[in-house]
Amino acid sequence: MMINKIHELQNYLNTLSASIMMPSNIIPAYDVAKANEALTIIVKDTELLFPIISQKLNHAKDYLFRFNINGTVNPNPVVVGQILGYLSIILENEQTKQSEEWKCIHPLILQSSQKLYSEGNYAEAAVNAFIEINARVKKLYKVKLPNETDIPDGVEAMNKVFSEKNTIVEICDRTTETGKNIHNGTRFMLVGAMSALRNPKSHSNDERATVTKEEAMRRLMFASLLMYKIDDAVKFSGITE
Repeated sequence: MMINKIHELQNYLNTLSASIMMPSNIIPAYDVAKANEALTIIVKDTELLFPIISQKLNHAKDYLFRFNINGTVNPNPVVVGQILGYLSIILENEQTKQSEEWKCIHPLILQSSQKLYSEGNYAEAAVNAFIEINARVKKLYKVKLPNETDIPDGVEAMNKVFSEKNTIVEICDRTTETGKNIHNGTRFMLVGAMSALRNPKSHSNDERATVTKEEAMRRLMFASLLMYKIDDAVKFSGITE
């Protein structure tokens, strides 16, 4: 959901409401096109979660403006009020839903990705989460090996820091088989994340386009799981970051 887009349209419609009492005001064609474009985007973005409201918005869009014989354009006050009401319902539901989703997200991922996500930059929000993981693991490498100048990156960093044999950071107690499995499994997840999810910008445009709102949130939740695993490792190993 492009919440910012909804806020922008709300602000415009509220401003438009003030001009309803002054019908002589001329609404520029650019403003009409911009409002219709915003409504079209919102209709498409809400059709799965809010199908009835999406249909009502799509219908209202065609009656938002009244085109006069003399070429002037006036807003339809009834439709302006209807659209504002529909937008308020969407925002209330979406903000409640998002507040629940974000409770599951690690604070460092919130910092790197929440603003981008709320602005509709889903691919960038997702990739930034894994860039943040990479940066944190590289920092752990430098904390543990301060004299090293060749700092590994990406897959290499995950494999070196959480290596099975020459381990730099212990994720958990590996004296048991369960502990060994948790350590190795976490490393494999981190390696996979670096390989598959950290840098979609280097992949095709089609692949980046598949990072929808829902897919981005799934990736953020996975990134948060990994970041919380790193928290566990930092605590278990007694590292001061």
